[in-house]
Amino acid sequence: MTGAVVAIAAVVATPAIAHADPAGHQVTYTVTTTSDLTANIQYMNVDPPSQSAFDADSSKYLTSVHTPITGGQPLVYTATLQNPSQWAIVTASGGLRINPEFHCEIAVDGQVVVSQNGGSGVTCSTRPW
Repeated sequence: MTGAVVAIAAVVATPAIAHADPAGHQVTYTVTTTSDLTANIQYMNVDPPSQSAFDADSSKYLTSVHTPITGGQPLVYTATLQNPSQWAIVTASGGLRINPEFHCEIAVDGQVVVSQNGGSGVTCSTRPW
């Protein structure tokens, strides 16, 4: 009888296997800089159906923001993408007389997958563009 109780407890305590989320993957884009400036930031907000669809009208999928950024304070944007390994990208640029030293990161479902540093601009992408 004790063996049956242990077997039932083991089945109940075993976590379910995680399956792909049909709603997509949570993508977090983070941009920082060492200087205060106004930045131009673009990030993929929606999966295009194809590269040719993106090339034909990138503004349907890519969000562009012209925003002030404070040195050392991250700007964070989120999106839900079905295929982040194909489409996740963030770019940031801005000019000062002093190099603003941009940094970007892409995290997918909470895991940082790309991190880059750049001078007056930076690009983080999960694939070559």
